[in-house]
Amino acid sequence: MAKDEQWEKIEGGKFWNPQEDNDELSGEVIEVTQGIYGSRWLIKTDSDEEILTPSHKLLQNRMSSIKVGETIRIVYKGTQPPAVRGQNPTKMYEVFRKK
Repeated sequence: MAKDEQWEKIEGGKFWNPQEDNDELSGEVIEVTQGIYGSRWLIKTDSDEEILTPSHKLLQNRMSSIKVGETIRIVYKGTQPPAVRGQNPTKMYEVFRKK
């Protein structure tokens, strides 16, 4: 038996990495986890994909009142230059909760 026949490779979940203004992620929040950089939300989309949000500070702030089971839409709005030269730009987001 070949070495790899005994093992099944497990791929990581999908991670949302918006690239352009107005990129969107929407669906039901199914889990909130704490990573080394803060909170991340696992979103189940309408197509049954499970996608993990990044833990950007502004997104964490906007998502702080979102709970498991809620349906949300996140819209990436680009970056804002850093307040201090040499730091990373701030990634901007808008977050909407379904009524």
